[in-house]
Amino acid sequence: MNSEKPALVILAAGRGTRMRSQLPKILHPLCGRPMLLHSVALARELDAERVIVVAGSESEAIEAALVGWDVEICRQSEPLGTAHAALQARSALSGHEGPVLVTNGDHPLYRAQTFRELLELFRAESCELALLTAELPDPSGYGRILRDGEGRVTSIVEERDADAGARRIREVNLGAYVARAEHLFTALDKVGDDNAKGEFYLTDLVEITRRTGGRVAAAEVGDPGEALGVNDRVQLAEAERLLRGRINRQWMERGVTLVDPEHTYIDVDCEIGPDSVLAPGAQLKRGTRVGADCRIDAGAVLEASEVGAGSWIKPHCWVEESRVGPECIVGPSAHLRPGAELGPGCRVGNYVEIKNSKLGAGTKADHLSYIGDADVGAGVTFACGAVTVNYDGRDKHRTTIGDDAFVGCNANLIAPVTIEPRAFVAAGSTITAPVPAGALGVERARQRNVEGWRERKFGPET
Repeated sequence: MNSEKPALVILAAGRGTRMRSQLPKILHPLCGRPMLLHSVALARELDAERVIVVAGSESEAIEAALVGWDVEICRQSEPLGTAHAALQARSALSGHEGPVLVTNGDHPLYRAQTFRELLELFRAESCELALLTAELPDPSGYGRILRDGEGRVTSIVEERDADAGARRIREVNLGAYVARAEHLFTALDKVGDDNAKGEFYLTDLVEITRRTGGRVAAAEVGDPGEALGVNDRVQLAEAERLLRGRINRQWMERGVTLVDPEHTYIDVDCEIGPDSVLAPGAQLKRGTRVGADCRIDAGAVLEASEVGAGSWIKPHCWVEESRVGPECIVGPSAHLRPGAELGPGCRVGNYVEIKNSKLGAGTKADHLSYIGDADVGAGVTFACGAVTVNYDGRDKHRTTIGDDAFVGCNANLIAPVTIEPRAFVAAGSTITAPVPAGALGVERARQRNVEGWRERKFGPET
């Protein structure tokens, strides 16, 4: 056990009634990740030894959201305030010797570097308590920092308990504290509830530390955006705007062109290669990976997908849980559904839908086709309106198409069926049996022309 590795305690027990939502406030999505997980993810960057989330009445939903993350959950049985919530982490931190960083889960915009600087200040000052503050043009809603004549922090007063003089102070508390576990829990045991809400405030740590002879240090955050707490959907939208701006700036600095950064949407866990270009309205979601020198056009939505280098996703495509190889062209208005895999150099054009199918290198489906549950070789051509008929009303069946085959316009391939390499399927055919290699498969009724039919039907033209 490293005695100087920090532990992170995230307070997530608030009910979030101002969100007016069935979903816990702390789980509302923010740039592709539940708000709480932005704080949890910081633990990895800080190399935290332990991560404890304090949850309240919504602990089951929070626990479900944290599956796969190395987090311990403590429960606050009654909503008695932030100090009472922090106390619930006492047993989880038994034996921890390093600093403990306590923060609010509804402050999702903290940077790891900000917390590193707070931890460094705590160590450098050899103090009992360190906290984050910020100077805000409008401090409404925040607790105010009170200092003595020598500039030392003496206490924090919540806005509802502040007098007119305190409300004019623009330096505010950001709800992040560092202390050793022994001091933290000793001080928390002394917090009372003599305030406007009758709750146990974590902010009382400052006054208790000073009263017992401890030293308090404060680190001021340079970016006021980090101060934003999220209590309603207006603040959630503002947090989304600020975080999206950070993400987009990061990718532009790494060599990605965003034609209109204000209207480009990239989730926190996505990756983009250099020299790629994203047009206005492009959305990359759920861990999508885009290679170098790609083009993602206006209105394209990519979710949990991979796009190989040099590929072009044209306007208004939806690509979900799919893999697009290098040098492919997709769209416009194509839909790649889960399980679609395009080999190098494929073309998937206007209003083509592909689901749970693999297309080999150089295969083309340029317009108005449906390819579902199919294994397609290289160099295959689907003409306009070609369809794999994969569903019999109860079960799905697969279609197999060999290399260099050709499927003509408005052909229906009734699965399960095999089209062997270099075979041709004539336009308008409904294929129910295998087509051998190099053969032409034709299934049409013979055309019959009925002479004079129009006049007999509608009478002589006048």
